[in-house]
Amino acid sequence: MIKAILLACSVLVHGVWADDPPNVLFIAVDDLRPELACYGESHMVTPHIDKLAASGRLFKNHYVAVPTCGASRYALMTGYKPTTATDGNGAFGRMSGTYPSEPESWVDLLRRNGWYTVSMGKLSHEPDGYRWSYPGSYDYGRYKANSADMPFSWNEIVWDHGKWGATWYPLFAYADGTGRVRSVTPAYEAGVDADGQSLADDAYPDGQITEAAIEKLREFKDDDRRFCLALGFFKPHLPFNAPKAYFDLYAAEGLPGPSPVTAPSGALSGTVTNSGEVNSYSQQNDRAALRHAYFACVSYIDAQVGKVLDELDRLGLSENTVVVLWGDHGWCLDDYGVIGKHKVLERSLHAPLIIRSPEMTNPTAFRGQQTTGVVSTIDIYPTIAELCGLQTPEAVDGESLVPMLRNPYAPGKNIAFSLFNNLSTVRSADWRLIKVSGNYDLYDLASFPYEVEDISGENPSVVSELSTHIGQAGQRQEGIQYADWAKQNALLLEKGADSDSDTFTNHQEYLMGTDALSPLSRPGLEVSCEDLSGYGYGEQDIVISYIAYTNRNDGVVAPSGSYDLKNWQSEDLTLLDVEELGEHRYRFKFRHSALGDKAFFRLWFE
Repeated sequence: MIKAILLACSVLVHGVWADDPPNVLFIAVDDLRPELACYGESHMVTPHIDKLAASGRLFKNHYVAVPTCGASRYALMTGYKPTTATDGNGAFGRMSGTYPSEPESWVDLLRRNGWYTVSMGKLSHEPDGYRWSYPGSYDYGRYKANSADMPFSWNEIVWDHGKWGATWYPLFAYADGTGRVRSVTPAYEAGVDADGQSLADDAYPDGQITEAAIEKLREFKDDDRRFCLALGFFKPHLPFNAPKAYFDLYAAEGLPGPSPVTAPSGALSGTVTNSGEVNSYSQQNDRAALRHAYFACVSYIDAQVGKVLDELDRLGLSENTVVVLWGDHGWCLDDYGVIGKHKVLERSLHAPLIIRSPEMTNPTAFRGQQTTGVVSTIDIYPTIAELCGLQTPEAVDGESLVPMLRNPYAPGKNIAFSLFNNLSTVRSADWRLIKVSGNYDLYDLASFPYEVEDISGENPSVVSELSTHIGQAGQRQEGIQYADWAKQNALLLEKGADSDSDTFTNHQEYLMGTDALSPLSRPGLEVSCEDLSGYGYGEQDIVISYIAYTNRNDGVVAPSGSYDLKNWQSEDLTLLDVEELGEHRYRFKFRHSALGDKAFFRLWFE
């Protein structure tokens, strides 16, 4: 039984990175749609990515800028919104061949500021980081690596072509050391040895990338070097090749089929067309087998992610390393009746984004909570910059997502803009508007997660409003800074001052929404014993609740619990309930596990 509860309103202030900025581990996964258990797809076997999501922030509504590899990655690296000049796989050709005055990418920004930057795999368009000369088809016959896709970003580009040799295009590797032969090689391969046993993970390039990454992490640890290690895994890009063990994780019967199964009713011409990519392979007509193979490849990559993150933990590097996992776009597996990625529909543009940052921007109390605000790939650049204590160049179009890392209930953007050829689209919280040659489709995505029926005719005002955002980068909604709140009031200009002498600083009252000029208006905690049997807990459990604003871009309020006041050891608090009070004001309610006979609580403010 709890004998004592202490409401400790002591103030813990966390500042900005100064002497020890974090490392960065960036993981790009090709053609990965949000077909992951942590995104609610319970049929998927993805325990390692799920574990990452449980310790960081999963962005439920992240959208890529362009649904094709090179252009999507160009937007990622530069933070620029897409244009007709950068919506194709040749986008990296726009990077300067001479040293630019401004960083060419967020990787270059890190490199210029002391991070040692290493690339492994597909981070730009080319799978080994270099632009090659090749004959008419790039499947086979590459003969000269001309220059890096990103000439000034990497201290090292690490790649061993292994048994495939440089002449085969690495993205299309088969276990026997060959690559794609158009219309001959199969669309999928369950890798087995001569005895029919599953091949090891390193039978394919992604397993070898993993081994190289582990070795590089050990080097960084030994050298005590601040690093940015970027990994670009190939699968689940076609061909869907993986060791047989990952196919065996799924029963072929009973796997979910496509959704939706048909094209949207009333869709404009060109909105729903098949990609020709799959036609480069044989054995691609059995779509159930193809789906099975895609799922197997996702689990194969999940295992590689797990190995790298386990090594990061083993080396003691996790606490000071920002980890980002990003899918470069989605993929249609007969959804809408089409296959491939080159669409401006939800299945092609919706992709995973998970970010785990050190505790300063990842409060334990909110760890693992999903955030549902709309965000875009172009927002990753300024996010990494802020997490590393660096200034984002003015030309970057994206906005930092750090407020959403601090608090999952912080608002997202008003829209995400995407482009492909003559198709452009904006995605808001509830709608998708698609523009084709001056005409519009409108889809209600609040009622169903995918495009089913064009309802533009019934909603002209929505079409009119959203159409004004075509070509825009979008903005985070109603986020404010301390200076906006202080409004040049001389009594409030000093954040650390206590203008009303109530023992709370102006900044703390700003975060919690109380009047910093009235001693009668004080932030506070409420602690009580409540019957939580309806939640599956006890009848007299300790509950802490407080009110705070979530649209503060430069700070957060988060609770902490301990059984020892002198030697504070943060205990897990369970988020029970979040009540929206309006105007970005929320009441948060947490449960303390209360294993001892005393319980202490604090609020900390960043």
